[in-house]
Amino acid sequence: MASILDFIQENTHYIEIFLLMLSAFIIGYTGAWYFTKNSSRELIKRLKKEVNNLRMQQQANNIDTIFTEIKPKIAEMVKQSQQEIIKRPANKIPEENKTTFINYSSATEKPELDFDNIGYADSSDKDDLTQISGIGPYIENKLNEIGIYNFDQISRLKREDILIVTELIDFFPGRIERDDWVGQAENLKVF
Repeated sequence: MASILDFIQENTHYIEIFLLMLSAFIIGYTGAWYFTKNSSRELIKRLKKEVNNLRMQQQANNIDTIFTEIKPKIAEMVKQSQQEIIKRPANKIPEENKTTFINYSSATEKPELDFDNIGYADSSDKDDLTQISGIGPYIENKLNEIGIYNFDQISRLKREDILIVTELIDFFPGRIERDDWVGQAENLKVF
């Protein structure tokens, strides 16, 4: 026991150097581990973000693929249902639906609007059609493409014109009447 104490007293400076080096090693190792861990976190976050973006792109591609595969089937089903309705005897079709379904698909050309009735306009006469409930920017562009630019034209639409507009802009049948575009346009037009 006395020999261990003598050894420690004789080699105190070596023990102090050893302890200093050990503490420097521990501090260095801990610091390196901490900084490596933080840089790894950033790398992991970036990689997770990239993986999520790739998954989103794949899902979007899958949706596009599914839509392109299903669209012809939907079009065929709509065409068949319209043909079945047209083939029904007139006395079995409810009165309000008799003129709702017009089969333009058999015609070689799309129907044309009677601009003599609704009036002619161009982009210089343009109103903000999105003020009408049921018309968003996309539908406004579609209406402009077929020559409808202002409230006055919409307020003059008759039942036949509404059916033609519905066909030309590929809109939901009956939606124009339900949203009362004609009445809204009448209230919005400037005299």
